[in-house]
Amino acid sequence: MLNSMKRLSGLLIVGTVLFSACKSSNTSPTDSISLGLHQSGRLGSEIVVRVDSIQDSRCPLNVTCIWAGQAKVKFLLSKDTDSTAVRLSLGADPGSSNKRPDSTTVSLNSERYKVILREVNPYPGSTTTNQPQTTVVQVTKF
Repeated sequence: MLNSMKRLSGLLIVGTVLFSACKSSNTSPTDSISLGLHQSGRLGSEIVVRVDSIQDSRCPLNVTCIWAGQAKVKFLLSKDTDSTAVRLSLGADPGSSNKRPDSTTVSLNSERYKVILREVNPYPGSTTTNQPQTTVVQVTKF
């Protein structure tokens, strides 16, 4: 009985150590956030992101379109007393020379950040129209 208790205790200790080792040692906060129209959220302790507008003209699922369309999102990024507006889009912009309309670099309080538009949901035609639009934005400090 005593040997089985020692074995069980040993297994529990080994299991705890292994489980702890599986956890990420990176304790930095997430650098992406999902927000709806007119919602704000904080990334880490530094950046506040607000979604000011979402325009989605992408071609709906199971429809043949001449143009794939775009999803455009306007954000306001702020840190302390500094803020800047950012407009990003998913999909090509035929009149623009910007090869990456889904990302940009901004400076807030003399620090540089990369801002990437990751998603706009729901995709047109994929769900009922009652579902509110959301967007996923990623902000990474250089």
